[in-house]
Amino acid sequence: MSKIQIKAETKSKNSSHKFIGKGLKRGPKIIYYDGKIKTQIIIEDKISIIREGEYYIELNLQEKNNLEGKYQTAYGYLSLKSSNVHINKTANSLYLKYDLLVNDEFVDTFEYNLNFSLDTIS
Repeated sequence: MSKIQIKAETKSKNSSHKFIGKGLKRGPKIIYYDGKIKTQIIIEDKISIIREGEYYIELNLQEKNNLEGKYQTAYGYLSLKSSNVHINKTANSLYLKYDLLVNDEFVDTFEYNLNFSLDTIS
């Protein structure tokens, strides 16, 4: 397990969110807390983004495949799907562009950019 510095940004046509902070890298998994929301990025053959807080979101992404995910709120469960996925990953970065559908309705096109490096200052 390694301590890492993280810069992450999620953008769509109507919104933008940035996170700059520290996290942990354990094998293919990156974990960080964005406020009170635990965020996990699992980088394998498919990419999984899991966010846990007042709600639970699991988004699965893979090029050339439409994958299902989960969105659980206090009010119930919604179906998530990713489509038109583009992935670019290196040893220290991950770029995703994808269309998000909730209950089979197009929501928006999102871009997620993650950069990380070893935390040499603890």
